[in-house]
Amino acid sequence: MAVLAVSLTKTAEVYNVPRGTAYLTSQQVLLYITYLVFYILLARILNKTEVGEVAVLALVQALLSGLISGSLPLAATRFISRSIVAGDTQAAAGVARVTLRLSLALAAPVVALAIVFSPYLSGFLRGAADPTNLLLVTFIASFFLDLLLLYTAFFIGVGRYAQTLYQNALFVPLSRGLGLVLAYYGIGVLGIAPLRVLGIVAGWAVGGIATVLLSVYLWHGQLPKGGSYPLRPILVFSLPVFGSALITLGQQWGDLGIIYLLLGATILGPYYLVVSSVNFLSVLWMPVNQAIYPALSAAHSTGDPKEVSNRLATAFRLINLTVLPIGSALAAITPTALDIVYGATYVGEALTLSILSLSSIFVAQGVLLVTTLQAAGHTRRYLVVTLVSTIAFMGFVGFAALPWGTLSGAIGRALLSILIVALARFSLRHEVSTHIDSALSKAIPLAAGVGLPLLAIDQFFLLYHPIRPVFQLVILFGLFAVLYGGISRQLRVFHHGDFAMLHDVLPRTLRPYLKMIQRIIVSGTS
Repeated sequence: MAVLAVSLTKTAEVYNVPRGTAYLTSQQVLLYITYLVFYILLARILNKTEVGEVAVLALVQALLSGLISGSLPLAATRFISRSIVAGDTQAAAGVARVTLRLSLALAAPVVALAIVFSPYLSGFLRGAADPTNLLLVTFIASFFLDLLLLYTAFFIGVGRYAQTLYQNALFVPLSRGLGLVLAYYGIGVLGIAPLRVLGIVAGWAVGGIATVLLSVYLWHGQLPKGGSYPLRPILVFSLPVFGSALITLGQQWGDLGIIYLLLGATILGPYYLVVSSVNFLSVLWMPVNQAIYPALSAAHSTGDPKEVSNRLATAFRLINLTVLPIGSALAAITPTALDIVYGATYVGEALTLSILSLSSIFVAQGVLLVTTLQAAGHTRRYLVVTLVSTIAFMGFVGFAALPWGTLSGAIGRALLSILIVALARFSLRHEVSTHIDSALSKAIPLAAGVGLPLLAIDQFFLLYHPIRPVFQLVILFGLFAVLYGGISRQLRVFHHGDFAMLHDVLPRTLRPYLKMIQRIIVSGTS
């Protein structure tokens, strides 16, 4: 028992989930502010067809990175974290060395072959200007993105959450900002005209190169030199997860590929922006998920299911109380939001965005459940869960795309998330109490109390147009803040303990604002 207590204490010290969540939340906020600005400007610089071409190139980059890295980042995080908790930093260094060499051994030939065959593959980009160079630059960007993902896994594995913030603080603004500049202005000093889509992918490549160089610098000295780790355990873990990683690519990009093949780039462009925009909701769950993964892995290695269950209960409580109400609020005001952000020509995707927003709660729950399967080492179960759900998802989109258009993708994604939650929960039923319904009894009325009034007000604005859309959005946001705070206080949704955790990890300058929010939404008797 004493050994177990020491192990759990060490886990809490190295993998401080609240601190990690704070760092990763800061990172996600930065990322999604940047992405939002990027997509707003992208919709105004490029036409719908060119936006669709950017989506196809992003799909190609994701596919190539998935083929190169597969499950190696997950394996690196898992085995590094276990070695750190066991006090064996030499083994952790060995894991990093083995996974980096394996990744490079896979990346170099795959990218080389892709570059050689890029002239023959360019026919996939139907009607695009300069398709060969578009693919060539995308392949180069994919190589560096693979290395970037692996170094991110290293930092999370040793509990250095701040370093992942530095990585993304450079990569996302540089790659997206430079891409927009090249797309709109070109390279003035060289007399090169606006590069349009080629400028976007050139930004990806330059941002990736710069961030890999930063990552190598930040990683220096994190673990001792030398050390070794056998390749076999890493491969045993990685191979099933690699298959699942490819399936996950199908989950993330399958509907986009099907819509492109059946309906073309012009239809794909608006759908891509909507899917990318709703992804900003992941700021509500991805930091918790990323920070809790090594902690779950380490806790599972001690053989204490109660520790795993307690961590899941806390995570699901926070997810349910934030994702469901905020997703419902966004679903209620999608016509106004799309009009302001992308322009009136994109309002036709309002129903698609509403479905995606409402189903985000299942996305959040599913991500955490499959992370638990990974942390526990149940790679075969993970493979079954992702395979079955993806087959159903892509089959539905392929069947419904022609009659329903982009709506088929939104419904398909909702179906995908629900299946993942059901199958993953079923798979874990005999091992750990997942507490997926934690705080749902308060989250559901909170979501209804916030979403329904916003829907009514937004419909009134759409019918009568009393003020400009931007002022409508300001009013809707203010109403959301009042409703969320007031109903949370009335239902006693949050407790002082929730804010005590945040108080410890926030900078001192932000703590007074946290106390102000706490006084508004926490009942005095909570």
